[in-house]
Amino acid sequence: MGKYIVKRLVLMIPTLLGVAVLIFFLMRVVPGDLVELRFAGESAFAQKENLDTERARLGLDQPLWKQFLVWIAGVVRLDFGKSMWTGAPIIEEIKLRFALSLQLAIMATIIAVLLAIPLGVLAALKQDTWVDYTVRIVSIAGLATPSFWLGIVFILGLLIVFKWLPPMVYTPFWVNPWQNMLQLIWPALAVGYRYSAVATRMTRSAMLEVLREDYIRTARAKGVPTRAVIWRHAFRNGLIPVVTVVGLYLGILIGNSVLTEIVFNRPGLGKLIVSALNQRDYTVLQGMMVVYAFIIVLVNLLTDLTYGFIDPRVKRQ
Repeated sequence: MGKYIVKRLVLMIPTLLGVAVLIFFLMRVVPGDLVELRFAGESAFAQKENLDTERARLGLDQPLWKQFLVWIAGVVRLDFGKSMWTGAPIIEEIKLRFALSLQLAIMATIIAVLLAIPLGVLAALKQDTWVDYTVRIVSIAGLATPSFWLGIVFILGLLIVFKWLPPMVYTPFWVNPWQNMLQLIWPALAVGYRYSAVATRMTRSAMLEVLREDYIRTARAKGVPTRAVIWRHAFRNGLIPVVTVVGLYLGILIGNSVLTEIVFNRPGLGKLIVSALNQRDYTVLQGMMVVYAFIIVLVNLLTDLTYGFIDPRVKRQ
């Protein structure tokens, strides 16, 4: 297991390097740049006079290969540089928002699992009954409902029914846990329900497949209690595809809840990415994409390690 982990960690290096190269050069292909946006309100003469000076100050007048080498050397030292727009260190910008996005992703994942697993197992056990059809409708509704729209419904419902709105100013968990939960539970519910739909359908499909296996029929024929057959034999063996989906969405959610963060006015990584993209802030976007790629690869590694705890046969292989 130790050798496997080391091997996967080493394989992260070419993956992250490939992401860094791709993001760096794709950002330079996008029309327009930060300097043009910054001087958009100046007169034509002042703009022409200042553009070259500003580009030289930011290092944008250098050849692309040289800009890339300077940037990647900083990344190797975990120094992502400074924002071209605000001048603030990028690592500090990420720190300010990472805790919120990580907490929101974890809360949404927990909600999705708590909804998906019981509903998926129940639908499989009650296949083609009204219970199964109800669970299917609920899951399809989740797939068809954007999380940001559900967030707007939550806000309007709280305002109309209870005359109350979630606090709009973010409070870290370590400052005031109760206030923090009041702020994040609603976006977590909106996002969690949306992604529970996929996990519910995956749980149902996996359970139906396992329940038809010969060893399940053998266990029932030997008189093993139904509860033990379902949870000890069928559920555990059908859990691997569910873990795959949950792990995939956990990595995606950390930086991909942009619209939900905007609806609830939460300063997460998604809002930072959108802001940097609108401002053509190359350094922030490059740093964010490398961090995001690292999170995805790390979550995939943790997901693969989880397989071994669920099914010992995977660990032996």
